[in-house]
Amino acid sequence: MEDTNKVGYFNNEMREYLIQDMYPSRNWENFLFNDTILCEIDQFGQGGSWHRDEHGVRSELCSGKRLIYLRDNETNHYWCANRNFLKESFDTFNTRVGLGYSIITSEHLGIRCEFRLAVPTQGNKELWTITITNCGNETRDISVFVSASINVNSTGHTAYNQGRFLDGQDSLLFSHHGFGLTTQYPHACFTSDTQADAWDTTDRHFTGVYGSKAHPDSLMNSTLSCTNTSFDDEMSATFQYKLHLSPQGDRTIQHTLSLLKHESDSTSEKDMCTTSSITTELNKVQKENAKFIKNTWIETPDNEINSLANIWFKRQMALGKTWGRVYTKGFRDIMQDTTGLMALDPQLGREKIIYCLHRQWSDGNTLRQWEPELRHPYRDGAAWIVPAVNCYIKETGDYSLLDELVPYFESDEQGTVLDHCKRGMNFLMDNLGENGMCLWGGGDWNDSLEAAGLQGKGESVWLTQATIASNNEFIALLTTAGYNDLAQLYNKKGNTLTDSLLKNGWEDDHFLCGINDWGEKIGSYSNEEGQFFLNMQSWAVLADVIKGDDAIALMELSEEKLGCPFGYVLNTPSYSVGDPHIGRVTYMEKGAYENGSVYNHGVAFKIAADCRLGRGNAALDTLKKILMENPDNPANVSGCEPYAITNMYLGPENGVRVGKSMHGWITGTAGWLFRDIMEYMLGIQADYSGLAIRPCLPSSWDKSTIKRVFRRATYNITLLNPMGLETGSVRLTLNGEVIKGDIIPIQAEGEHEVVALLNPLPIDANCTEQLIQPKTKATTKKALV
Repeated sequence: MEDTNKVGYFNNEMREYLIQDMYPSRNWENFLFNDTILCEIDQFGQGGSWHRDEHGVRSELCSGKRLIYLRDNETNHYWCANRNFLKESFDTFNTRVGLGYSIITSEHLGIRCEFRLAVPTQGNKELWTITITNCGNETRDISVFVSASINVNSTGHTAYNQGRFLDGQDSLLFSHHGFGLTTQYPHACFTSDTQADAWDTTDRHFTGVYGSKAHPDSLMNSTLSCTNTSFDDEMSATFQYKLHLSPQGDRTIQHTLSLLKHESDSTSEKDMCTTSSITTELNKVQKENAKFIKNTWIETPDNEINSLANIWFKRQMALGKTWGRVYTKGFRDIMQDTTGLMALDPQLGREKIIYCLHRQWSDGNTLRQWEPELRHPYRDGAAWIVPAVNCYIKETGDYSLLDELVPYFESDEQGTVLDHCKRGMNFLMDNLGENGMCLWGGGDWNDSLEAAGLQGKGESVWLTQATIASNNEFIALLTTAGYNDLAQLYNKKGNTLTDSLLKNGWEDDHFLCGINDWGEKIGSYSNEEGQFFLNMQSWAVLADVIKGDDAIALMELSEEKLGCPFGYVLNTPSYSVGDPHIGRVTYMEKGAYENGSVYNHGVAFKIAADCRLGRGNAALDTLKKILMENPDNPANVSGCEPYAITNMYLGPENGVRVGKSMHGWITGTAGWLFRDIMEYMLGIQADYSGLAIRPCLPSSWDKSTIKRVFRRATYNITLLNPMGLETGSVRLTLNGEVIKGDIIPIQAEGEHEVVALLNPLPIDANCTEQLIQPKTKATTKKALV
C-alpha cells in the first residue's frame, strides 16, 4: 500500500484507489461497464447509466440519482450516507474506486454505511449492495431509504410512463408503453432481496414538489406513500427498510436495477438479487479484470507510473475498446486503443481490427464515427489501419489475419485485410494536393481543423507525416510477409511523399500545420495566431523524416515554444478570432481543447518522439508534467482523477481556469502513455522474430523489472542501468545464457528469466559473467570500460 496523502492513495494490491478528500474541485468518476451497459458514476455514486442493444440503439436506465438515506427513528434525525449534502462531520467518508465497482463508505452518529455499486460481466443491470452497521454499544432503530432515479422515457412523451409495485416480488417496475419505440428495452426494474416496509415510485412523493434531495419531504413522515404513478416525468424507485440493530450488529440488503425487454422478465430478477448470485457476479468481474491486466506488470523507481501502467491505463483502454469515447465510437479511437491493448489481449485486438474495418469504404477512407454516425469527411482513419494490423502480427506471428475477408462499408464488395491496408494507403498516398502532400479533406487527427480542406485543395502536414509513418510500417510488414515487390512500390511512394513534405511542409525551423484550400499557410510565423503546432514536430520524428541533431533541435524548440509547468500546449498562440478557412478551433476559448490546451494525446506523441531520439530524461519529465501528482498542478487543484488521465488541461492562455481538467477517462491518451512507458521507455517491444528490448530510460532509473507475456511464454525481465544512461546497447542473457542482439528469440511456454544491461558501447557477446549480475556500480563500470 502506498503512503497516504490528502486526496487519496493507490492500493495496488487491491487494485483500487482510495479517495479520502470527497470534495475535489470537480467530481471524480469511475466507469462500470460490460458490452451492453455503461454506468458513469462519481465518488458519491451519482451519474447516468445506459444500455446499448445489438443495433447500437441506446436506452437510459438510471438518470443520475443513487441515494442512501439513514434516519434515527427515535430522534428523527436523518442524513444522506453516500452524498452528505450538508457536509456534516462524518467520522468516515471515503470511496474505494475499483475495476468494475466503487464502494462508498461513511460513518456518522455511530452508524456505518457501505454502498457497493457494480456492473456484472454480462447483462443489463446494476448491482447494489448496502451494509448498515451499528458501531455503538446500544441498540438502534434505523430507517434506511434506498432511492434511484429512473428514466425509460425514450420518446419524450410522459403520457406513456408508468411505475408500480409488484406484489410478491419485492420489485418496482417502470414502463414506457409508447408507440413506435426505437428501443427494445422499455422497462426498468428495481428489485430487493429484502421485503421493504414501504416504497415510492416518484420524486413527487419522495422528494416532494418543493422539497430537495438534501431534505426530501417524505423523510419527515413515518413511512413512504406506497403509491404507484403514471404520466410522470420524475419517476424514481425508493424502498424503505426499518432495521433493529443490536450493538455491533449489521444488515446487508441487495438490489438490482435492470433494463428489461418484457414486463414478465421481472420475475427472474428476484433470482439474481441474492447475496450468493451477486457475490458470484462480483467474482467474475474481478477475474475478468485480472485476466485483462495480467500479461504485463512493471516495477520502476516511480510508484505513480507503476500504478497507472499496471492497472489504470489498462482500465481506460478497456473502456475505449468497449465503448469508444463513450458518447460515440470512432475508427481512429478504437484502432489506437486496440494497438495499446494488443499486449494484454491480442485475440480481442484482432476482433476489434475486423470490427473497425467494416467501417472502411471501398475507396480506402473510413467512417469517422458511429453510434451516432458522423459522415463529415475526415481523412485520417486509414492511417491507423496498418499500425494496428502490424502490431497484431508482431504480437502473435499470426499472418492469417492478412487473408481474412472483410466487407467494405455500404458495399457488396469485400476484400482481405491486406487489401483493406492497401486501399487505405492508396487513398492517402494517391490523393495529393498541388504541393504533393496529403489532402486535408474535412480534417485529420485534429477534429477542429475541419474546414481547412473541404474544397479538396488543402493539404495536411500531420496527415502526410502519419501516412509516411504508417507506410514505413507497411513496408516492414510486406517485407516480412514476403510481398517484396509491393514493398518496393510503397517504398517509392513513401520517398516521393517525404520529399514533398520536406520541400513544402517546412518553414524556417519547424513544420507547418498545413496549407488550406485558399493556399494560406497554417502554423506559420506569418500568421498572427496559431504559429506553431506540437504534433507536426513530434510526428516528423515518428515518421523518420527528420533525424539526428536536427530532430533533437526541433524537439527542443517545441519545448521552448510550447512548454508550461503542466505539459505542452497543442499550439501557440491560441486563436482569439474565428477563421472559417480553418475551422472551429479558431472559435474556441483560448487554451481550450485543440486551441492551446495541454492536450495530453498530443503530449503522449511527444513522449514517443523523445524516446525515438534517445531523450529518456525529456520523456520522463514530459510524462510527469501531465500526470496527476505533478506538484505544479496536483489532482486536488486540476480536478483530474489521480487514477485516470484527462484528455486536456486548460492552457496558460485561458487565463481563467488555467491547468483545470474538464473530465477524465475519455481520451486516447491512456493507450499511448501505456505504450510510451512499456514500449518506448522500458523498450519492451513485440517484433516479428521475438521480443525486442530497446530501452530509452530516464538516467535515474537504475533498475526496473518487467513481466511480459509474449506468444504464450512469460518473460521476467530485469533491466539494469548502473551507469545512469538514457540509451545505448543492451547486453542480454536468457535463462543465464548470453544471447546476441536486442531480440529475445521466441521461446516455449513457461517462464523465462531475462537480464538486460544497458551499456554505452556496442556489446561483445563474450562479455564476462560479471556483467550479468553486477555486484556494485563501481565494478560494473570498470568492467564495461
